[in-house]
Amino acid sequence: MLFEIFTTPDSPYKGPREGETALMQFWKYFRFASPSFALALAIPLFFVAGNAIFYYAAFLGALAFFGDYFFGEDTEVWAGTYKYPQIFPVLEVAAIFSNALLVILFAWRLGFPATDLFGIGAMVQAVTGVDLVAAFETSTLLSYVGAFGIATAGGALNGVVIGHNTTHRTFEPKSVVIGRIGEAFGLFTYFSIRHPYGHHNLICTPADPSWAHRGENFYKFRMRSVWGQYKMTWNLEKQRLERKGLSAFHWRNQALQGWAIEALVLGMFFYAAGFLGVGLMLLIGFLAHTGLEGANYIEHQGLCRVPTEPFQRRHAWDDAHRMTYWLVWAISRHSHHHSDAQVEEPELNYYGNTNQAMTTPHGYLISGILALIPPVWNKIMIPCWLEWDKNYATPAERKLAAYENINSGLPELVEAGQKYLNEQARQKNEDNAAKVA
Repeated sequence: MLFEIFTTPDSPYKGPREGETALMQFWKYFRFASPSFALALAIPLFFVAGNAIFYYAAFLGALAFFGDYFFGEDTEVWAGTYKYPQIFPVLEVAAIFSNALLVILFAWRLGFPATDLFGIGAMVQAVTGVDLVAAFETSTLLSYVGAFGIATAGGALNGVVIGHNTTHRTFEPKSVVIGRIGEAFGLFTYFSIRHPYGHHNLICTPADPSWAHRGENFYKFRMRSVWGQYKMTWNLEKQRLERKGLSAFHWRNQALQGWAIEALVLGMFFYAAGFLGVGLMLLIGFLAHTGLEGANYIEHQGLCRVPTEPFQRRHAWDDAHRMTYWLVWAISRHSHHHSDAQVEEPELNYYGNTNQAMTTPHGYLISGILALIPPVWNKIMIPCWLEWDKNYATPAERKLAAYENINSGLPELVEAGQKYLNEQARQKNEDNAAKVA
Protein backbone atom coordinates (compact mmCIF):
# COMPACT_ATOMS: atom_id res chain seq x y z
CA MET A 1 0.00 0.00 0.00
CA LEU A 2 1.13 3.54 -0.70
CA PHE A 3 -0.21 4.82 2.60
CA GLU A 4 -1.22 3.28 5.87
CA ILE A 5 -4.95 3.61 6.51
CA PHE A 6 -5.20 5.82 9.54
CA THR A 7 -7.74 6.12 12.28
CA THR A 8 -6.99 7.65 15.64
CA PRO A 9 -6.69 4.58 17.96
CA ASP A 10 -8.92 5.95 20.71
CA SER A 11 -11.62 7.28 18.38
CA PRO A 12 -13.09 4.47 16.20
CA TYR A 13 -15.80 5.34 13.73
CA LYS A 14 -18.94 6.31 15.58
CA GLY A 15 -21.22 6.76 12.57
CA PRO A 16 -22.37 9.93 10.77
CA ARG A 17 -23.17 13.03 12.79
CA GLU A 18 -26.80 13.63 13.61
CA GLY A 19 -28.58 15.37 10.77
CA GLU A 20 -25.58 15.07 8.45
CA THR A 21 -26.66 15.13 4.80
CA ALA A 22 -24.75 13.58 1.91
CA LEU A 23 -23.49 17.02 0.89
CA MET A 24 -22.27 17.70 4.43
CA GLN A 25 -20.47 14.36 4.48
CA PHE A 26 -18.77 15.16 1.17
CA TRP A 27 -17.63 18.56 2.43
CA LYS A 28 -16.35 16.99 5.65
CA TYR A 29 -13.78 15.07 3.60
CA PHE A 30 -13.16 17.59 0.84
CA ARG A 31 -12.85 20.84 2.82
CA PHE A 32 -9.12 20.51 3.51
CA ALA A 33 -8.32 19.80 -0.13
CA SER A 34 -10.55 22.66 -1.29
CA PRO A 35 -7.79 25.33 -1.27
CA SER A 36 -5.64 23.20 -3.60
CA PHE A 37 -8.69 22.43 -5.73
CA ALA A 38 -9.47 26.16 -6.00
CA LEU A 39 -5.90 26.79 -7.12
CA ALA A 40 -6.12 23.93 -9.63
CA LEU A 41 -9.07 25.67 -11.26
CA ALA A 42 -6.54 28.29 -12.38
CA ILE A 43 -4.67 25.76 -14.58
CA PRO A 44 -6.60 26.64 -17.77
CA LEU A 45 -5.97 30.33 -17.08
CA PHE A 46 -2.22 29.82 -17.61
CA PHE A 47 -3.04 29.33 -21.29
CA VAL A 48 -5.45 32.25 -21.66
CA ALA A 49 -4.39 35.73 -22.75
CA GLY A 50 -5.50 38.79 -20.81
CA ASN A 51 -5.78 39.39 -17.08
CA ALA A 52 -8.16 36.58 -16.08
CA ILE A 53 -5.53 34.77 -14.03
CA PHE A 54 -4.70 37.97 -12.14
CA TYR A 55 -8.33 38.60 -11.23
CA TYR A 56 -8.77 34.99 -10.14
CA ALA A 57 -5.62 35.13 -7.99
CA ALA A 58 -6.82 38.38 -6.40
CA PHE A 59 -10.19 36.79 -5.64
CA LEU A 60 -8.59 33.76 -3.99
CA GLY A 61 -6.24 35.98 -2.00
CA ALA A 62 -9.08 38.11 -0.66
CA LEU A 63 -11.11 35.00 0.19
CA ALA A 64 -8.17 33.47 2.06
CA PHE A 65 -7.30 36.60 4.01
CA PHE A 66 -10.80 37.67 5.00
CA GLY A 67 -12.64 34.34 5.00
CA ASP A 68 -12.17 33.95 8.75
CA TYR A 69 -14.58 36.85 9.25
CA PHE A 70 -17.21 35.36 6.96
CA PHE A 71 -17.12 31.66 7.85
CA GLY A 72 -16.98 31.88 11.65
CA GLU A 73 -15.34 29.31 13.92
CA ASP A 74 -15.12 25.54 14.14
CA THR A 75 -14.64 24.09 17.62
CA GLU A 76 -16.40 20.77 16.98
CA VAL A 77 -14.99 17.33 17.72
CA TRP A 78 -14.44 15.49 14.43
CA ALA A 79 -12.48 12.51 15.71
CA GLY A 80 -14.37 9.30 15.04
CA THR A 81 -16.70 10.83 12.43
CA TYR A 82 -14.72 9.67 9.37
CA LYS A 83 -15.78 6.30 8.00
CA TYR A 84 -13.16 6.43 5.24
CA PRO A 85 -10.11 8.23 6.66
CA GLN A 86 -7.92 6.63 3.99
CA ILE A 87 -9.35 9.22 1.60
CA PHE A 88 -7.25 11.97 3.16
CA PRO A 89 -3.80 10.68 2.08
CA VAL A 90 -5.14 10.27 -1.46
CA LEU A 91 -6.39 13.85 -1.44
CA GLU A 92 -3.02 14.99 -0.12
CA VAL A 93 -1.13 13.27 -2.93
CA ALA A 94 -3.48 14.77 -5.52
CA ALA A 95 -3.02 18.20 -3.95
CA ILE A 96 0.77 17.86 -3.90
CA PHE A 97 0.96 17.10 -7.60
CA SER A 98 -1.61 19.71 -8.63
CA ASN A 99 0.19 22.38 -6.58
CA ALA A 100 3.54 21.35 -8.08
CA LEU A 101 1.98 21.60 -11.55
CA LEU A 102 1.12 25.23 -10.85
CA VAL A 103 4.80 26.00 -10.23
CA ILE A 104 5.79 24.11 -13.39
CA LEU A 105 3.21 26.01 -15.44
CA PHE A 106 4.55 29.31 -14.13
CA ALA A 107 8.04 28.33 -15.29
CA TRP A 108 6.56 27.35 -18.67
CA ARG A 109 4.69 30.63 -18.99
CA LEU A 110 7.83 32.63 -18.23
CA GLY A 111 9.72 30.97 -21.08
CA PHE A 112 7.01 30.50 -23.71
CA PRO A 113 7.15 30.85 -26.69
CA ALA A 114 10.95 31.09 -26.82
CA THR A 115 11.16 27.90 -24.72
CA ASP A 116 8.36 25.35 -24.58
CA LEU A 117 9.12 23.64 -21.25
CA PHE A 118 8.31 19.91 -21.44
CA GLY A 119 6.46 20.59 -24.70
CA ILE A 120 3.48 21.86 -22.70
CA GLY A 121 2.53 24.46 -25.28
CA ALA A 122 2.69 21.98 -28.15
CA MET A 123 0.48 19.52 -26.26
CA VAL A 124 -2.13 22.15 -25.44
CA GLN A 125 -2.18 23.41 -29.00
CA ALA A 126 -2.55 19.88 -30.34
CA VAL A 127 -5.52 19.19 -28.06
CA THR A 128 -7.34 22.53 -28.27
CA GLY A 129 -6.23 23.90 -31.61
CA VAL A 130 -5.55 27.27 -29.99
CA ASP A 131 -2.59 29.25 -31.34
CA LEU A 132 -0.86 29.95 -28.03
CA VAL A 133 1.94 31.94 -29.65
CA ALA A 134 -0.54 34.42 -31.06
CA ALA A 135 -2.53 34.49 -27.84
CA PHE A 136 0.54 35.23 -25.72
CA GLU A 137 1.44 38.26 -27.81
CA THR A 138 -1.24 40.10 -25.83
CA SER A 139 -0.03 38.94 -22.39
CA THR A 140 0.17 41.72 -19.82
CA LEU A 141 2.31 42.25 -16.76
CA LEU A 142 -0.75 41.65 -14.59
CA SER A 143 -1.17 38.20 -16.10
CA TYR A 144 2.36 37.28 -15.01
CA VAL A 145 1.72 38.73 -11.54
CA GLY A 146 -1.40 36.57 -11.26
CA ALA A 147 0.45 33.46 -12.45
CA PHE A 148 3.20 34.20 -9.93
CA GLY A 149 0.64 34.52 -7.12
CA ILE A 150 -1.03 31.22 -8.00
CA ALA A 151 2.35 29.44 -8.21
CA THR A 152 3.48 30.92 -4.89
CA ALA A 153 0.29 29.74 -3.21
CA GLY A 154 0.82 26.24 -4.64
CA GLY A 155 4.45 26.11 -3.51
CA ALA A 156 3.54 27.38 -0.04
CA LEU A 157 0.71 24.88 0.40
CA ASN A 158 3.03 22.05 -0.63
CA GLY A 159 5.77 23.13 1.75
CA VAL A 160 4.00 24.57 4.76
CA VAL A 161 0.82 22.49 4.91
CA ILE A 162 0.60 19.29 2.88
CA GLY A 163 4.32 18.54 2.95
CA HIS A 164 4.12 18.93 6.72
CA ASN A 165 1.36 16.34 6.94
CA THR A 166 2.91 13.73 4.69
CA THR A 167 6.46 13.98 6.03
CA HIS A 168 5.10 13.59 9.55
CA ARG A 169 4.27 9.98 8.62
CA THR A 170 7.79 8.85 9.41
CA PHE A 171 6.46 5.28 9.66
CA GLU A 172 5.55 5.40 5.94
CA PRO A 173 8.69 6.14 3.82
CA LYS A 174 6.78 6.49 0.54
CA SER A 175 4.60 9.17 2.09
CA VAL A 176 7.70 11.05 3.22
CA VAL A 177 9.27 10.83 -0.26
CA ILE A 178 6.15 12.22 -1.95
CA GLY A 179 5.93 14.97 0.65
CA ARG A 180 9.55 15.96 0.10
CA ILE A 181 9.06 16.11 -3.67
CA GLY A 182 6.15 18.47 -3.06
CA GLU A 183 8.21 20.53 -0.62
CA ALA A 184 10.89 21.02 -3.28
CA PHE A 185 8.49 23.25 -5.23
CA GLY A 186 8.56 25.66 -2.30
CA LEU A 187 12.28 25.08 -1.59
CA PHE A 188 11.23 23.47 1.69
CA THR A 189 12.83 20.01 1.82
CA TYR A 190 14.73 20.73 5.04
CA PHE A 191 11.34 20.87 6.76
CA SER A 192 10.94 17.07 6.64
CA ILE A 193 14.04 16.70 8.83
CA ARG A 194 14.10 19.72 11.07
CA HIS A 195 10.40 19.72 11.92
CA PRO A 196 9.61 16.20 13.23
CA TYR A 197 13.06 15.52 14.72
CA GLY A 198 13.94 19.01 15.98
CA HIS A 199 10.98 21.32 16.44
CA HIS A 200 8.70 18.74 18.07
CA ASN A 201 11.36 17.85 20.65
CA LEU A 202 12.57 21.35 21.47
CA ILE A 203 9.57 23.62 21.09
CA CYS A 204 9.01 26.44 23.58
CA THR A 205 12.66 26.37 24.62
CA PRO A 206 15.56 28.54 23.37
CA ALA A 207 17.07 25.43 21.72
CA ASP A 208 14.41 25.63 19.00
CA PRO A 209 15.22 28.41 16.51
CA SER A 210 11.58 28.51 15.36
CA TRP A 211 10.34 29.60 18.80
CA ALA A 212 9.71 33.35 18.99
CA HIS A 213 10.46 35.32 22.15
CA ARG A 214 8.06 37.84 23.60
CA GLY A 215 8.56 41.22 22.01
CA GLU A 216 10.82 39.81 19.28
CA ASN A 217 9.76 41.47 16.05
CA PHE A 218 8.90 39.24 13.12
CA TYR A 219 11.70 40.47 10.85
CA LYS A 220 14.44 39.60 13.33
CA PHE A 221 12.73 36.31 14.13
CA ARG A 222 12.45 35.30 10.48
CA MET A 223 16.15 35.75 9.81
CA ARG A 224 17.17 33.95 13.00
CA SER A 225 14.68 31.14 12.55
CA VAL A 226 15.43 30.27 8.91
CA TRP A 227 19.20 30.24 9.42
CA GLY A 228 18.85 28.25 12.64
CA GLN A 229 16.59 25.67 10.99
CA TYR A 230 18.95 25.07 8.07
CA LYS A 231 21.80 24.70 10.56
CA MET A 232 19.76 22.30 12.70
CA THR A 233 18.80 20.26 9.62
CA TRP A 234 22.46 19.78 8.71
CA ASN A 235 23.44 18.87 12.27
CA LEU A 236 20.62 16.35 12.64
CA GLU A 237 21.63 14.57 9.43
CA LYS A 238 25.31 14.73 10.32
CA GLN A 239 24.64 13.12 13.70
CA ARG A 240 22.39 10.46 12.16
CA LEU A 241 25.00 9.47 9.60
CA GLU A 242 27.84 9.52 12.14
CA ARG A 243 25.92 6.97 14.23
CA LYS A 244 25.98 4.76 11.13
CA GLY A 245 29.70 5.35 10.63
CA LEU A 246 29.11 7.46 7.49
CA SER A 247 30.36 10.86 6.40
CA ALA A 248 28.04 13.84 6.53
CA PHE A 249 28.57 14.13 2.76
CA HIS A 250 27.45 10.57 2.06
CA TRP A 251 24.77 10.22 -0.62
CA ARG A 252 22.34 9.03 2.06
CA ASN A 253 22.33 12.51 3.60
CA GLN A 254 18.65 13.40 3.31
CA ALA A 255 19.36 17.11 3.53
CA LEU A 256 21.65 16.91 0.49
CA GLN A 257 19.09 14.76 -1.32
CA GLY A 258 16.40 17.37 -0.73
CA TRP A 259 18.61 20.24 -1.81
CA ALA A 260 19.50 18.30 -4.97
CA ILE A 261 15.78 18.08 -5.83
CA GLU A 262 15.45 21.81 -5.18
CA ALA A 263 18.40 22.39 -7.52
CA LEU A 264 16.51 20.50 -10.22
CA VAL A 265 13.52 22.79 -9.72
CA LEU A 266 15.79 25.83 -10.04
CA GLY A 267 17.39 24.22 -13.09
CA MET A 268 13.94 23.86 -14.64
CA PHE A 269 13.33 27.58 -14.18
CA PHE A 270 16.76 28.40 -15.62
CA TYR A 271 16.05 26.28 -18.68
CA ALA A 272 12.67 27.93 -19.16
CA ALA A 273 13.54 31.56 -18.47
CA GLY A 274 17.20 31.95 -17.56
CA PHE A 275 18.27 33.91 -14.51
CA LEU A 276 14.93 35.73 -14.39
CA GLY A 277 13.26 32.36 -13.90
CA VAL A 278 15.73 31.37 -11.17
CA GLY A 279 15.19 34.70 -9.42
CA LEU A 280 11.42 34.33 -9.46
CA MET A 281 11.60 30.75 -8.17
CA LEU A 282 13.83 31.96 -5.36
CA LEU A 283 11.24 34.66 -4.66
CA ILE A 284 8.54 31.97 -4.49
CA GLY A 285 10.70 30.14 -1.96
CA PHE A 286 11.32 33.34 -0.01
CA LEU A 287 7.61 34.14 0.24
CA ALA A 288 6.72 30.54 1.10
CA HIS A 289 9.35 30.55 3.86
CA THR A 290 7.97 33.85 5.11
CA GLY A 291 4.55 32.21 5.33
CA LEU A 292 5.98 29.30 7.30
CA GLU A 293 7.81 31.62 9.66
CA GLY A 294 4.60 33.56 10.14
CA ALA A 295 2.97 30.32 11.30
CA ASN A 296 5.95 29.45 13.51
CA TYR A 297 5.83 32.95 15.00
CA ILE A 298 2.14 32.68 15.82
CA GLU A 299 1.89 29.10 17.03
CA HIS A 300 4.15 29.22 20.09
CA GLN A 301 5.40 32.77 20.63
CA GLY A 302 6.21 33.59 24.23
CA LEU A 303 5.02 30.26 25.69
CA CYS A 304 7.66 28.80 27.99
CA ARG A 305 8.48 25.17 28.74
CA VAL A 306 11.05 23.70 31.10
CA PRO A 307 13.31 21.70 28.72
CA THR A 308 13.28 18.60 30.89
CA GLU A 309 9.49 18.48 31.09
CA PRO A 310 7.16 17.12 28.38
CA PHE A 311 5.13 19.27 26.04
CA GLN A 312 1.64 20.08 27.28
CA ARG A 313 -1.31 21.57 25.43
CA ARG A 314 -0.74 24.94 27.08
CA HIS A 315 2.50 25.24 25.09
CA ALA A 316 0.77 26.10 21.79
CA TRP A 317 -1.74 28.67 20.64
CA ASP A 318 -4.87 27.07 19.19
CA ASP A 319 -7.01 28.74 16.54
CA ALA A 320 -10.71 28.18 15.87
CA HIS A 321 -11.26 30.28 12.74
CA ARG A 322 -12.88 28.10 10.10
CA MET A 323 -11.08 29.46 7.01
CA THR A 324 -7.71 29.04 8.72
CA TYR A 325 -8.78 25.52 9.74
CA TRP A 326 -9.38 24.61 6.09
CA LEU A 327 -6.34 26.39 4.67
CA VAL A 328 -3.81 24.74 6.98
CA TRP A 329 -5.45 21.30 6.93
CA ALA A 330 -6.56 21.50 10.59
CA ILE A 331 -3.05 22.10 11.96
CA SER A 332 -4.44 25.24 13.61
CA ARG A 333 -5.57 22.84 16.34
CA HIS A 334 -1.95 23.05 17.26
CA SER A 335 -1.98 22.07 20.91
CA HIS A 336 -3.34 18.61 20.09
CA HIS A 337 -0.91 18.18 17.17
CA HIS A 338 2.08 18.76 19.43
CA SER A 339 0.78 16.74 22.36
CA ASP A 340 0.19 13.74 20.04
CA ALA A 341 1.87 14.11 16.65
CA GLN A 342 0.65 10.70 15.48
CA VAL A 343 -2.97 11.85 15.36
CA GLU A 344 -3.85 12.69 11.76
CA GLU A 345 -4.78 16.32 11.25
CA PRO A 346 -8.50 15.86 10.40
CA GLU A 347 -9.02 14.16 13.78
CA LEU A 348 -7.28 16.81 15.87
CA ASN A 349 -9.36 18.34 18.66
CA TYR A 350 -9.64 22.01 19.55
CA TYR A 351 -8.61 22.74 23.15
CA GLY A 352 -8.85 26.53 23.14
CA ASN A 353 -12.26 26.29 24.82
CA THR A 354 -11.30 23.81 27.54
CA ASN A 355 -8.81 25.82 29.64
CA GLN A 356 -6.06 23.54 28.37
CA ALA A 357 -4.72 25.93 25.72
CA MET A 358 -5.09 29.56 24.74
CA THR A 359 -6.38 30.67 21.38
CA THR A 360 -5.13 33.25 18.89
CA PRO A 361 -7.16 36.48 18.64
CA HIS A 362 -7.17 36.27 14.82
CA GLY A 363 -6.73 33.63 12.12
CA TYR A 364 -3.31 32.74 10.77
CA LEU A 365 -3.25 34.99 7.70
CA ILE A 366 -4.59 38.09 9.46
CA SER A 367 -2.25 37.41 12.40
CA GLY A 368 0.64 37.14 9.92
CA ILE A 369 -0.17 40.56 8.50
CA LEU A 370 -0.50 42.11 11.97
CA ALA A 371 2.83 40.58 12.97
CA LEU A 372 4.46 42.66 10.22
CA ILE A 373 3.58 45.72 12.33
CA PRO A 374 5.35 44.99 15.65
CA PRO A 375 3.70 47.73 17.79
CA VAL A 376 0.24 46.54 16.72
CA TRP A 377 1.09 42.87 17.27
CA ASN A 378 2.61 43.50 20.70
CA LYS A 379 -0.42 45.51 21.79
CA ILE A 380 -2.64 42.54 20.88
CA MET A 381 -0.42 39.92 22.50
CA ILE A 382 0.66 41.57 25.77
CA PRO A 383 -2.62 40.81 27.60
CA CYS A 384 -2.59 37.29 26.12
CA TRP A 385 0.90 36.56 27.44
CA LEU A 386 0.01 37.94 30.87
CA GLU A 387 -3.11 35.79 30.94
CA TRP A 388 -1.04 32.71 30.09
CA ASP A 389 1.37 33.53 32.91
CA LYS A 390 -1.45 33.88 35.42
CA ASN A 391 -3.76 31.04 34.43
CA TYR A 392 -1.72 28.43 32.57
CA ALA A 393 1.97 28.48 33.54
CA THR A 394 3.39 26.23 36.25
CA PRO A 395 5.54 27.93 38.93
CA ALA A 396 8.71 26.95 37.05
CA GLU A 397 7.26 28.25 33.77
CA ARG A 398 6.09 31.42 35.48
CA LYS A 399 9.67 32.18 36.43
CA LEU A 400 10.86 31.59 32.85
CA ALA A 401 8.04 33.81 31.63
CA ALA A 402 9.07 36.56 34.04
CA TYR A 403 12.52 36.67 32.44
CA GLU A 404 10.90 36.60 29.01
CA ASN A 405 8.84 39.61 30.06
CA ILE A 406 11.86 41.53 31.30
CA ASN A 407 13.93 40.72 28.22
CA SER A 408 11.08 41.73 25.90
CA GLY A 409 11.77 45.41 26.46
CA LEU A 410 8.02 46.09 26.47
CA PRO A 411 7.26 48.33 29.49
CA GLU A 412 4.09 46.55 30.58
CA LEU A 413 5.77 43.14 30.40
CA VAL A 414 8.97 44.39 32.04
CA GLU A 415 6.94 45.75 34.95
CA ALA A 416 5.02 42.48 35.31
CA GLY A 417 8.21 40.40 35.20
CA GLN A 418 10.02 42.50 37.79
CA LYS A 419 6.97 42.55 40.04
CA TYR A 420 6.70 38.75 39.96
CA LEU A 421 10.41 38.19 40.69
CA ASN A 422 10.33 40.75 43.52
CA GLU A 423 7.32 39.03 45.07
CA GLN A 424 9.05 35.67 44.83
CA ALA A 425 12.19 37.09 46.46
CA ARG A 426 10.13 38.67 49.25
CA GLN A 427 8.25 35.43 49.83
CA LYS A 428 11.51 33.51 49.96
CA ASN A 429 12.95 35.94 52.52
CA GLU A 430 9.83 35.64 54.65
CA ASP A 431 9.99 31.86 54.51
CA ASN A 432 13.66 31.88 55.52
CA ALA A 433 12.93 34.27 58.38
CA ALA A 434 10.12 32.02 59.59
CA LYS A 435 12.45 29.01 59.58
CA VAL A 436 15.05 30.89 61.64
CA ALA A 437 12.39 32.01 64.14
